[in-house]
Amino acid sequence: MTRQRFSQALVIAAVLLWIALAFIASPNIGMVSGLVVFLCAWWMVFFTVLPQQIRGQHEDGDIVPGSEPGAPTDPQIRAKLWLTTVIAAGVWMLIVAVLAFELVQLDWFTSGRAMPQR
Repeated sequence: MTRQRFSQALVIAAVLLWIALAFIASPNIGMVSGLVVFLCAWWMVFFTVLPQQIRGQHEDGDIVPGSEPGAPTDPQIRAKLWLTTVIAAGVWMLIVAVLAFELVQLDWFTSGRAMPQR
């Protein structure tokens, strides 16, 4: 399986899981909260991917008059948006699995009491 096919399959699986959240009876995560978690994860990943592989105009020696010398010559935004979506889909699926299967108990977050001793 090529890298492109794998990334497409991961994003499709995340979309199908998001749709399935409407039918999963989980008190921890639903369809709307799943979307909010995905958007938060997407933005965090986007701001970490954005500065990768940037070459400024001053590095290429081709500075456009009137522009910032550190401005990128080729920002590759489309590739970075797709990479962000793929990484965020994987992170989101991991978070949903933890919350839907209750691998982490969230009761002590809302009760205000100390964590239960095991």
